[in-house]
Amino acid sequence: MSFPLMQGYDRIEMVADLDPVAAVRDRELGERMRDYPKLFPAGSPDFGFAIQSGTRWRIGSVGASNPEEGRRSLAAHLRRTVTEREPAPELARAMTAAADRLDPEEGEQLAKDEWEIGDRRYRVIRIEKFTLVGGGAMEPPRSTDTDPAGAPTLLRGHPIDPLAPAGHWETQLRLNLLGHRPHPGTVPDIVQTEADHAIRTHPGVLLLPPTFIVVEIEDGAWKPLTGGEGPDVARHHLACHFTELLPLLREFQGDPASAEELAGWARAAEEIRATDGHEFATMGRVFRTVRVSRMMRIGRDGPEGPRPSDQERYGRAAAQ
Repeated sequence: MSFPLMQGYDRIEMVADLDPVAAVRDRELGERMRDYPKLFPAGSPDFGFAIQSGTRWRIGSVGASNPEEGRRSLAAHLRRTVTEREPAPELARAMTAAADRLDPEEGEQLAKDEWEIGDRRYRVIRIEKFTLVGGGAMEPPRSTDTDPAGAPTLLRGHPIDPLAPAGHWETQLRLNLLGHRPHPGTVPDIVQTEADHAIRTHPGVLLLPPTFIVVEIEDGAWKPLTGGEGPDVARHHLACHFTELLPLLREFQGDPASAEELAGWARAAEEIRATDGHEFATMGRVFRTVRVSRMMRIGRDGPEGPRPSDQERYGRAAAQ
């Protein structure tokens, strides 16, 4: 089946009159770009998958740490679709067969990042993360940032629409990101080459909803500790770090925490939950919530997929 190309991948539809909520967000983005004028990488890319139906692309899920896990998330989606929507038998067989290759019970995964099944196209996608930096600090959450309602969404159903109206400051940031690449000398030559190639093949840039991390500030260093899809979720996970993760970690290490330590961690969690703002001080330690922006490259044929070196850099073997 032939699928339409992505219209407007190389355009930005800047409009003067945004709706009131979008206008406030764009104005705050402008304020932050002035206060935090530098772009800084914020960790390894996210992976997931997107779905094309007709001329429209939507995100299916994100949050995988490498292409292999992105394929497994696609396999889970295909199996869930067969179970919940009960498609026609032929389509169900095709979905199940693809899922079994992407997430086999035995043997190696088929490293295939694009599938055409019925009237839909599925693609494993790559999303880069960055943060704005200024005055020696990374950008905190904005007043317009909100937490997802209910369970984590992983951007499910988020439209990939390059022609959606953009304000002045969003337009400026996207233009700033068009040539975004790793700083020379910070990555292997092949990674730099792939980044240059991606700029040519996927020249458009979309901004996606942010995620958030909590860092501990110690001796001038910012050490990532936990995070979440919203500022309050990240705060909750920091509290749970003390009340749930640390006790489990000590149990695993064969050195269970004492009653005094458990009580101290419980007090720390209470202090974190009671603190307003994005900075938390407890037990002599300082933590801060950082806003992590996300961008996707798009080209004539849709969103960018994994780059050749991604599995080697971010896969399980690389993590060992």
